[in-house]
Amino acid sequence: MNFYEEQIIKLQKRIKKIDENPDPTKPKSNKIRYQLQLEFAKQQLEGWRQGRPFSDGGSGLAGTLTAAMGFLAVGSVEPAFQTSTPQKYLEQARNKGLPVDKSCDMTMMPFAMMELGDTPMEDLAFCDQHGCTPMTLRQIYVANQSKTFTYQIDLGGYEENETNFRHVYDEFSDFIKFAEKKFPGVIKYDEDKLGEFQENEKRVHEINLEITQMMKHKPTPIAGKDTMMGPSGTNRWGTTKLDVEYARVRRDEIGERVARGLAAIPGEKLRVLWTGVTNPVFMDPYKVLAKWGIATMRGGVRLRENEIGRTDSGRIFWRNYWSNRKPTPLEKFAVRRVCPNPAGPSVSNVIDVARELEVNGIINYNMRGCTIALGLRKMIEDAAEKELGIPVLQLDGAQWDSSYRSEAQLAADLDEFAQMLLSINGLT
Repeated sequence: MNFYEEQIIKLQKRIKKIDENPDPTKPKSNKIRYQLQLEFAKQQLEGWRQGRPFSDGGSGLAGTLTAAMGFLAVGSVEPAFQTSTPQKYLEQARNKGLPVDKSCDMTMMPFAMMELGDTPMEDLAFCDQHGCTPMTLRQIYVANQSKTFTYQIDLGGYEENETNFRHVYDEFSDFIKFAEKKFPGVIKYDEDKLGEFQENEKRVHEINLEITQMMKHKPTPIAGKDTMMGPSGTNRWGTTKLDVEYARVRRDEIGERVARGLAAIPGEKLRVLWTGVTNPVFMDPYKVLAKWGIATMRGGVRLRENEIGRTDSGRIFWRNYWSNRKPTPLEKFAVRRVCPNPAGPSVSNVIDVARELEVNGIINYNMRGCTIALGLRKMIEDAAEKELGIPVLQLDGAQWDSSYRSEAQLAADLDEFAQMLLSINGLT
């Protein structure tokens, strides 16, 4: 049984459980999300059986673009987040000589999943200089071990200006020509489709900003896993109207909880922000904090970004640059890839969300081998202390590999941090 077949069975069971024994503490919109994910899994499975070409999603770099060209996106690491048999893939990756014990789980597992035939082998993988070095190395490895095409995208410099924009735009224009030539009659760029995806992405972002405002309410209306704001699963990299509808339903339900004063954590005393690329999947860290009356906000919407521009100065520049005409969908796509994952705005976003939600502390999850998380840990800690005066727990762990740090070890760190927060806030 492959990954998508397992996903279909798992999601069907979840939906059935909700229908037969609904949990009043969980958002009702979860059922809609599972239904959308179920539809997505069926689409992926059918496309695989039909022999349609798959892209890796480019770690989000070019996933939306490839979806607008007719690719199905494996999602690079998405299956690794959702698998029910992680140890099988970790062991397979170790057997292949991959640095499982030194890098992050979710970059090492996907090739094992593809090689074992549990997910489709990618037909196209992207390499670029965004923050995740292990991801780029993984994509190069896949290309060397299979028939996968690897396409290098140079994202230019770290300043938002016309020179870098034109360079990135030309890179993606060349990629379109390359893909259409490699997959003739199958892959064809559809600019209207890309524009449609972008409009839907913009609307989902606007709705999630509304949800962020609702999450400021005390007591916290949603907490832990329920605060995660990722794609609903209708099309991992091509946001559809169904994604927008799910976001609307979710917003309305959270608004209803706010109006009724419903608390996600009964007797809420404090709230913390969980940040970092991921969290340990082999346990629920949020339950550990909940027993102390601490609500956890997971992630948050990137408040400093808008439709065009990633940095404060960048937004001003692009508003002036596009003052005489509206950018095309491909231009809009390219300009958002200039200045790839700059550390400054990433730290600023964490601080912005922490300030908006008035949290009492931050938990920064440093996944083993994650160049992004490990590179930002000190910057986040210093900024939180200087700008907000709140403590940061630097929590080290893996995604699936509990042999690195066990559930008991992580729980002990969380317990200690929770007791410290209660003490410094006079709640002991």
